[in-house]
Amino acid sequence: MMNKADSDLIRRQNRHLVLESLRFAGRAPRTELGRLTGLSLATITSITTQLLNEGLLVEDANAAQPAPRRGRPTVDLALNPQAAHVVAVKISIDRFELVLADYTGTRMTHSVKTVATHDMQASDVGRKGAQLILEFLHAQNKTAADVRIIGIAVQGAVETGAGHLVWSPAFKAGNIPLTDPISALTGIACSLSNDANMIAEGLMAREHYQYKGTAAVAFMGYGVGMGLVIDGKTYHGSTGAAAEFGHMNHIPHGALCRCGRAGCIEAYASDYGILRSAENLPVTTLPPTYAVEPEVMAALEKAARNGDKAALDAYKLAGEAIGFGLARMIALLNPDRIVISGPGIRAFDLVEPAIKSAIEEGVVLALRQNVKIEILPMDHDMIISGTIDKLLHGLDREVFSRADHAG
Repeated sequence: MMNKADSDLIRRQNRHLVLESLRFAGRAPRTELGRLTGLSLATITSITTQLLNEGLLVEDANAAQPAPRRGRPTVDLALNPQAAHVVAVKISIDRFELVLADYTGTRMTHSVKTVATHDMQASDVGRKGAQLILEFLHAQNKTAADVRIIGIAVQGAVETGAGHLVWSPAFKAGNIPLTDPISALTGIACSLSNDANMIAEGLMAREHYQYKGTAAVAFMGYGVGMGLVIDGKTYHGSTGAAAEFGHMNHIPHGALCRCGRAGCIEAYASDYGILRSAENLPVTTLPPTYAVEPEVMAALEKAARNGDKAALDAYKLAGEAIGFGLARMIALLNPDRIVISGPGIRAFDLVEPAIKSAIEEGVVLALRQNVKIEILPMDHDMIISGTIDKLLHGLDREVFSRADHAG
């Protein structure tokens, strides 16, 4: 006989199936939920009745359609936008970006704060983050009680379990505690992730059927990062610091990187690395502590397209660094696809030939021939989108799959 623990586990799994199906579908009648989840109509009816009573779902009266034959019209069910709110925070060089989203993932409001990050003390970063979050919520007539969880995405190496930012180009300090002080000062649960991993989370949430295998998401822009998807799940490593693609060595004792080492991929392929190469500065030139202005990079791209040799050579060096790094990753992981994103893809036509040549030179045909390389335009911020998606999927799985989720 099935014991209570087994019964509770099955109930949680079934509730999670229904919530996740509606998250992907947007809205659906009960019969369609049965098809999507594989559950019986009786089970679907029982679960959706509970979720409606708990305020997690709503009936969409406007979507009522006549039944295919005789009987009552079918009514679509959807996630209740007001069931929960989450806050996504993206931290980059001199910038805190905050977004409030509802339970459907719809962005309700957005704010960007300029903060001189580089010289902040490690103990001040969490306090500043908490202050900005509380001020942000107050401006929206929200309180900490209105928010279920905060998700922080930051450029650099993170320890997700400890909630520490180990290293980031945004800060001179290292080993910065983030989740504990922010949670303590706001009273809201908090999680920490690498920003490139959040692009991967966003892709899986929106196009999960395409990312069931192994894939890599490379980020090009103010830095160079990567998110890895292995067997349909984002891979974080033992501490959360996995896939630091930009800080793999490309040329031993080469150009100086923001991380303090020499020869990293980022030192050649980030905006500051490309600019340094184009200006023929020594490879020992210190990287700037600020983000290169988009207008500066746009002018450099224009110069390259107009035939400026120094600019063209700089983009070629960047493409080679990316390409040889991807070749190593292909040889190790044999991914199905590689997605390249970030503001740096505005110049993808300038780096693409060198990327392809480096991959061809760096890995045998048998390993690379079936890998699809795609470009993801940054028409919206996938880092923020992925952070919101990760928070909401976590609530579905860990909190709202239980009937006793109040609090």
